[in-house]
Amino acid sequence: MSAPKQLIIVGAGGAGAEALWVARRINQAAGRLIWDLVGVADDNPARTGQELDGVPVVGTAAQAMARWREQDIRFLCAIGNNRQRQRLAEAWEAAGFAAAALVDPSAIVADTAVVGPGTYVGPLSIVAPHAVVGRHVLINTHVGVGHHAVIADFAQLCPGVRVNGGCKVDKGAFLGSNAVVHPGQTIGEGASIGANSFVIRSVKPRFSMLGVPARIVSRPAENGPDAQT
Repeated sequence: MSAPKQLIIVGAGGAGAEALWVARRINQAAGRLIWDLVGVADDNPARTGQELDGVPVVGTAAQAMARWREQDIRFLCAIGNNRQRQRLAEAWEAAGFAAAALVDPSAIVADTAVVGPGTYVGPLSIVAPHAVVGRHVLINTHVGVGHHAVIADFAQLCPGVRVNGGCKVDKGAFLGSNAVVHPGQTIGEGASIGANSFVIRSVKPRFSMLGVPARIVSRPAENGPDAQT
């Protein structure tokens, strides 16, 4: 029997609480300690010394990296803003830390599917045959990823999203709750799809779309470097 793996969650917000919840569900389903939750890091210094669902907030990301440098600690970056998640995940990896993937026990992941390191797959979600999910992706509750779909690094699929077969969701794209992508379409890098939208044709990088069918609501010039994607 393998020893428990120590895990730190980066982000003390809602996504962090969900990551802790799923890590504990994995332990419960296994009937033993798979993930030893050693702490939460958050860049808001006011959170240091507090707790997130019983797990201590140990300091900022920089402080946590310094504390556990050269130790066998995994991390999962649970931050909803895709750009911030990318920045912090890359910093942790550059410091030599390995990323953990957390897949809820109720999620169904096909044997021929791939889920990359640092990715979170929430309860009741499905990743169908031959789908490829990249690094540090957030797949929330009750999401469907169809066969041969590709979800690139740092993308985010909110609750109820349906990405149908053969679709590609490119790096850092954001799909709001219950958004649906028609089979075979591409959501460009950094694009944003509003909640309850139906995408019937491919979306260009950094465009924002909303509606049924989805229509352009903003273009790249309006989506500056600090935009939520």
